[in-house]
Amino acid sequence: MDLASLREIQENLRGKVMIQPLGSEPKVVAGCDSSYSRKMGLVVAVFVTFSYPELELLEVGRALRKVEFPYIPTYLSFRELPALLEAYENLRVEPDLILVDGQGIAHPRGLGLASHLGVLLDRPTIGVAKSPL
Repeated sequence: MDLASLREIQENLRGKVMIQPLGSEPKVVAGCDSSYSRKMGLVVAVFVTFSYPELELLEVGRALRKVEFPYIPTYLSFRELPALLEAYENLRVEPDLILVDGQGIAHPRGLGLASHLGVLLDRPTIGVAKSPL
């Protein structure tokens, strides 16, 4: 896919992002992130779930995949989502809230990795980015 098509996907999906308070206090909170082996061309994605407010580890969902999309700023979700979605599918308990290592609505098109993941999973997400775009 060309970048114009990917940009169009982002612009269409951003209208599905809902910014609203949680209906109730979360009981299960997840965090997710991805890491890469450049040498092997692999990405590993991990979801870790905790009880809340106790913060007891509940489970870990993992996925290891071949990297199929290059790193392009503002298009990170197209690189990381396939592995993150696979890791999420390996969870037995659905989290009430997901903290994502990446942008959310602070993305230039309002659909960073966190908000993109939230729309696809229909789950509340919070983007926790290391740096602004």
